[in-house]
Amino acid sequence: MVKVVIHGDSMLPTLKPGDIIKFSAVENLKEGDVVLVSHPLRKNMKIVKRIKSIDDDRFFLEGDNPDPLASDDSHNFGAVTFDSIIGKMEYS
Repeated sequence: MVKVVIHGDSMLPTLKPGDIIKFSAVENLKEGDVVLVSHPLRKNMKIVKRIKSIDDDRFFLEGDNPDPLASDDSHNFGAVTFDSIIGKMEYS
């Protein structure tokens, strides 16, 4: 399990800055899951996004914020591979 403090507003209204979220092992990923991912273009950055679609073992990720400019996601860097996903959000 990994705990992460949310920064930024890309996952509003679901997650807000300052929220502490737990992520567990990556199992049974499906569309709609919220995941912690290594940013594909920024080596030391981790991001939290929702799986929008899965195609050929590649995951298209989006933020929940309805403002299209509020999220750095697969619209900017493309779909990610399973290997870049660190954890799946735990719901309590």
